[in-house]
Amino acid sequence: MDYFVTEFTFTGTHVLCDITAVSHAYITDNALILEAIRRGIDESGATLCDMQSKEFTPAGMTAVYLLSESHVSVHTYPEFGSMFIDAFTCGTRCQPERIVETLIRALGPCEHRISIVGRGVPVRAGAPVGVPK
Repeated sequence: MDYFVTEFTFTGTHVLCDITAVSHAYITDNALILEAIRRGIDESGATLCDMQSKEFTPAGMTAVYLLSESHVSVHTYPEFGSMFIDAFTCGTRCQPERIVETLIRALGPCEHRISIVGRGVPVRAGAPVGVPK
């Protein structure tokens, strides 16, 4: 039986980013970081379901955003002026790169390395896909 590819087929985009040389004022401003990611989620076209965060002593924060399309996570390391962020969305409807780009803009001058990984079955919209038996 053939199924038709939809925007939620077994495909996705995973954006991984290492951000360094962030000013102390910004890397320790958890509210700024969390709000920038939330804005990026809106700009990406993804649907936010929930968010959970944890602040660490003496410094640092981890947050996970649950999306209808998958997830976003961020881990800060203020002692190194650095953070990791990853944004994964299933299907082809969203643009997870926008989440990372919005955060980078909010952090001001910094250095970053972005990797974009296509995941799942490489397909084109509307093409029939066979289901393995």
